[in-house]
Amino acid sequence: MQDRSFAAFASFFVAAAVWAAPASAQQQPATAAAPAGAAAPAADASARKDPQGQTGISPYMEQILKGQASFVARDIPGAIAAFQDAIKLDAARMLGFYRLGEAMLESGNMAEAEAAWTTALGKKGTDALQAKVLFCLADLRERQKNWQAVREAWGTYGTFLTSNPKAGGYPATVTERQKQVDRRVKDEKDYAAVKERIVQREAERQKEAEDNAKKDKLNR
Repeated sequence: MQDRSFAAFASFFVAAAVWAAPASAQQQPATAAAPAGAAAPAADASARKDPQGQTGISPYMEQILKGQASFVARDIPGAIAAFQDAIKLDAARMLGFYRLGEAMLESGNMAEAEAAWTTALGKKGTDALQAKVLFCLADLRERQKNWQAVREAWGTYGTFLTSNPKAGGYPATVTERQKQVDRRVKDEKDYAAVKERIVQREAERQKEAEDNAKKDKLNR
C-alpha cells in the first residue's frame, strides 16, 4: 500500500477534531451582536456548567474540549492527559476513548491507540461515532501491515455501515482498501519469489567461486 494512502487517512484525524462536538454547541442559535458600547451580559455560571450536560457544559465535555484544543495546538501530551481525565470522569462513554486513541496514535504509540479504540467499541456512543472508531482501527491495521487483519477490519467497518445506514461513513472506501490490500499481498508474494531466486543464484555463484579456487590451488 502506498505511503500516500496513509497521508490521506491522516487527514481524517485532523477533521475529526470537530466531528464529536457536543450537540448543544452545534445547535446553539446565533445571537445578535451587542450594540456598540453596550455592557456585556453578566455570566451565569449555572447556565454554563452542568454535570449532566443538559443546560451547560459538563466537566466531562470540558476535558474533551481541552484535549481537542491541545491536540490542534500540537500539545499531544496535554491532549492525552485531558482525554484521560475525561475518561476518569465518565468511563462509560465512547468519545473519551476515541479521542485518546487519536492522541496516542499521533504520539507514535500504536499499541495504546489500539487499546483505546478497542475499549471504545464497548462503550456508549452514537452509531456515527462507532463507525469512526471502526474506521480508525482498520487504518491502524494497515499501519501494522497485518494484511489479513486489515481485510477483516475493513470488512467489519463495511458491515457496520450496511447495518447502520444513518451512521454515515465511507462505504466505497471498504472495497478500495481491500483491493489495495490484495495488490499489496500479491506484490509481497511476487517479491518474495524473486528474492528467493536471487539468494539461490548468489549461493550458486559463491559455490562456483569456491570450487574454482580449489581447482586453482590443486593446479599450482
